[in-house]
Amino acid sequence: MLPGATLGLLFGVWLFQQQAQVWSLSVWLGWLLALGLAALLAHIRQIGADRLPSVLSLSFRPLFFRRLALIVLVAAIGFGWAQSRAAWRLQAALPQACEQQPLKIEGVIVSVPTRDARGQHVDFAVEHHFDAHCPVPPRLRLHLYEQSYRHGPAQPASTLPLLQAGERWQFTVKLKRPHATRNPHGFDYAAWCLANQVGAAGAIVSKAPMRRLQAMVWQPAAIIARWRAQVGARIQQVLGVTPASGVLRALVIGDDSQISRADWQLFVDTGINHLISISGLHITMLAALGYLVTGWLWRQQPRWALWLPSTLAARTGGALVAVIYSALAGFSIPTQRTLWMLLTMLGMLSVRRQLPFSWILSVALWVVLLLDPWAVLTPGFWLSFGAVALLAFGMGGRLRPGPAWQAAVQTQWLVTLAFVPILILLFNQVSVVSPLANALAIPLVSLGVVPLAIAGAVLPVDALLVLAAQLWRWLAWGLAQLSQFSWAVCYLPTPSMSAWLLAMLGMLVLLLPKGWPLRWFGFVLWLPLCLPPPSTLKPGDMRVTVLDIGQGLSVLVQTASHSMLYDAGPIYHEESDAGQRIVLPYLRHLGLSRLDLAVVSHDDNDHVGGMASVLAGVPATRLLSSLTEEANFFAQLKAIPQAATMPHLACHAGQHWQWDQVSFKVLYPIEEAGIPLKDNDKSCVIQVLSAHGSLLLTGDIEQYAEQRLLAQAGETLSSTVMTMPHHGSKTSSSPAFVQAVKPAIAIATVGYLNRFGHPKQAVLSRYEAVGSQHYRSDQHGAVVLDFIQGDRPKVVSWRQVEPHYWD
Repeated sequence: MLPGATLGLLFGVWLFQQQAQVWSLSVWLGWLLALGLAALLAHIRQIGADRLPSVLSLSFRPLFFRRLALIVLVAAIGFGWAQSRAAWRLQAALPQACEQQPLKIEGVIVSVPTRDARGQHVDFAVEHHFDAHCPVPPRLRLHLYEQSYRHGPAQPASTLPLLQAGERWQFTVKLKRPHATRNPHGFDYAAWCLANQVGAAGAIVSKAPMRRLQAMVWQPAAIIARWRAQVGARIQQVLGVTPASGVLRALVIGDDSQISRADWQLFVDTGINHLISISGLHITMLAALGYLVTGWLWRQQPRWALWLPSTLAARTGGALVAVIYSALAGFSIPTQRTLWMLLTMLGMLSVRRQLPFSWILSVALWVVLLLDPWAVLTPGFWLSFGAVALLAFGMGGRLRPGPAWQAAVQTQWLVTLAFVPILILLFNQVSVVSPLANALAIPLVSLGVVPLAIAGAVLPVDALLVLAAQLWRWLAWGLAQLSQFSWAVCYLPTPSMSAWLLAMLGMLVLLLPKGWPLRWFGFVLWLPLCLPPPSTLKPGDMRVTVLDIGQGLSVLVQTASHSMLYDAGPIYHEESDAGQRIVLPYLRHLGLSRLDLAVVSHDDNDHVGGMASVLAGVPATRLLSSLTEEANFFAQLKAIPQAATMPHLACHAGQHWQWDQVSFKVLYPIEEAGIPLKDNDKSCVIQVLSAHGSLLLTGDIEQYAEQRLLAQAGETLSSTVMTMPHHGSKTSSSPAFVQAVKPAIAIATVGYLNRFGHPKQAVLSRYEAVGSQHYRSDQHGAVVLDFIQGDRPKVVSWRQVEPHYWD
């Protein structure tokens, strides 16, 4: 019954996390009472069935109903438990009226500070707030900026304090509630903040007084943070700022901020990215090492065994090593989840009774879900428990276990096979070289690099760190050779649920014991995963996706067999941009392996910043832009082999083409000799006309460009849908231009509580005056418009498709 009840708990917790809002207490209690009555009726039916003749009792199937009632009841309890935890945590949310208001707070730095070109970033445990009307969440993510949004100096770095872990400070801050961009198949930052107890994030006001109240706070979180910072500093002192030192910091203290984007891409392409952190595998391997060493020491002292059996002592030693290593990781939420799972399993194995493995796994799952009901939102939870369950299924019950090397090969083979459908669903890619890469990396990293790095970081023996770094360099070289094969990574679109379930069934068939008939048929069930997604667009139709990328613009236009990407959003910092985080995952979710045209409207960060990352992953046949050859963007393209020779056309009025009976016209910029233009007024303006409506893409044009368009294009500007020029700023969307376009739908792509105040209320009023319905990416998320019938598109906003209670 325990495995069944565990499935009920898992379903109940998962079901709550899909809710659009937290249920009221009375509604939930009503449902729980109804389910309790159903369970009672099932029990009464069981009693009645027991009194009937055996032949008649078979029709009632009393055991089935009792088990079903128990599963449903446990699911309801799991739902209620997750809801109560969520309601409690949401009570600490920052009031909306207090966002972006200067608030004075006092607290302790409880993380290892990360530093980049823009400034310093820390986690802050709030001890006191000084505004009774604005209660502050207990944990914040704070940024002390040295560089502004436009990359100009906000304040000289020499005048700013160097923040250290474990210090107590008094700051004035401006905070925002956690807010996620919302896109199909996108990462939900707000859910991550909720799960990681980050109640708000914001900037430290550098012009206000910043007071260091105490150099070291003797609290557990502060002590652990200072210890981790010192260990990280030692690694960097011995190895310098190198790729190897960045990886060792990630493996020892869980700080991956110094790993470059190129290195991360290498780890993802070779399928070893799960190793480049304090992962469950490393914690388990070190716990096993602690188990073996403690057991060996105990056996050297027979008297110790009289006080505590050697097996129990060994398990205690393994558990202690796991706890210490988790502390070195800062007890991050994924690390805690692994630790709870491991400690539960060790505890269950210590019981003087042989228990089925399904019971041990079930108890571990109960512990994790009760302590962290948000675990079901993370891929790591499903991958961790799924791997353990699938290994038990694939390797359990064998009559003759093979030698250790054969078991290791079989384990790698089973994990590789089992995770193919899951990785395609979650990440749209499978590393073909992953089995070989992991066969090399797992023993080398877990048994060599990690123990040597920890020993060298904790003990004053530099040679250990140097040896760990050298082992890593050899491995990195081998991974780089593997990743150079053109077939190293396979990208596939997100499968339909029916195709994915078939593939999972095929995976189970493949994992059946040797000798089971037709095991090869499992590969046949995988075939639907490899089929290209059917096009739902006919000639004359188009689909437009205005992505939610924060303060910036990125629009994908698709016809029956062609696609155009207009801009790709901003660079967030030197290791991250909207192209890498949002646009590229969306293109791969759709199964697009090539763009027919990439358009860069003009040379502003919030439009061009992510395009190089997109073209590095999904090449384009042509590039159309208003950029000059001196633009930094072209220097970036030269470093991308597949984009370096891509034809580039200068954008100017008069260009036109047709795809699948859908017409594209460039309306601006208009060539004018001797007239210098602002970057915004160089924006490439494109009008797209289909059988079911039209679209006007305006970039960041301001009123001068709007006047030129009115003079040249006149009545042809009228469009069904338009993106608001310059994100709805007061320098654009002049009344005459809005009247000429007169869109049925106007879309403003803006960041949440952006510093520019876009879109301006006066601008929104102009669109409302001509009868336009307006959408905002910060409120509606990505907006998908299907021009497939009638003269107006069908509109879907992604926050309506996927509403969540934490929003």
